[in-house]
Parts: sequence; structure tokens; C-alpha cells
Amino acid sequence: MIRSSLNLAAAALVMMVGTAAHAQTFTPEELDRMAQERQKEIGPRDWGPPPPVTHESYVKRSLPVPVECRSPKKDFEPLFAEPDRNSERVGVAAPQIAVTSVSLHGWRQVLRVGTSYAWIPEADVIPYQPLVKGNTTRCVVAGEAANGMVLFDHPAK
Repeated sequence: MIRSSLNLAAAALVMMVGTAAHAQTFTPEELDRMAQERQKEIGPRDWGPPPPVTHESYVKRSLPVPVECRSPKKDFEPLFAEPDRNSERVGVAAPQIAVTSVSLHGWRQVLRVGTSYAWIPEADVIPYQPLVKGNTTRCVVAGEAANGMVLFDHPAK
């Protein structure tokens, strides 16, 4: 008896929660009003002054090795620590990657940041493909930022 009452109560609760979740439709005006009310509750915030921007933030340096701008065959292609699918995954390939000339047993080395490298199957590396159709298909590796991030450029001609 108690068990069936608990089951019935649980079922009723699930139905109420599910119904409430689907019943929340607000007009844009209501959402704006609620956002303004919430902002009043939170109050003003002092984020402090912006961090200083120094010339060092924008220094562009040469890369440690020659690289070419390429794209992965598929979105979110995994990058591996070693040229082996069983090795640790160290990230995913961005739409543009800086590949070195180093190739080993069907794998291509990718410069990630600074002197950090990863590996991607050679078959998964294709010529650069822009994210937006009609954009330039030219991509060059312009160097690296002061923090080691690889910089790409997309010249029109």
C-alpha cells in the first residue's frame, strides 16, 4: 500500500514538473521585464579597470618550425599525443591547423602552441577550407603571438 502510494506520488510529481517546464512561454516584453528586475536584485558590479594592454600582447614572432595552413577533413577531428590512435587525445583540430612537414607512418605533426605538437592522421588533413562559403581559400601562417598562439592570415590575393 505504501509502495503504491509512493509510486503514485512520484508519477504525479514527474507530470507536474514536466508540465511546468513546457508551460513556460514568455513574450519578449515579459523576458525584458524579468531581466530588468533581476538586474535590480543583482545590483551594479564593479569589474575594475581593464587589464593593461602592452605592446608585448601583440608581438608577432617567427614560428619554431616551418608550417603550412591546412584544415581537418571533419569538424572536431581529434589530435593525438603520439602518431597512434591508441595514444592520449590532446585536443581537437580547429578549422585551420598549422601542419609541419614531419610525417610518420601516415600521421602528420601539428603545431598547437609554442613548442607543443600533436598528431593527426595524414588522410584527415586537407587543403584549407573556409568556414563560410565564398570566403578566400587562401590561408597562411603569419607567425605566433607572444603567448605562443599560432596566428593565421587570410589574404585576399
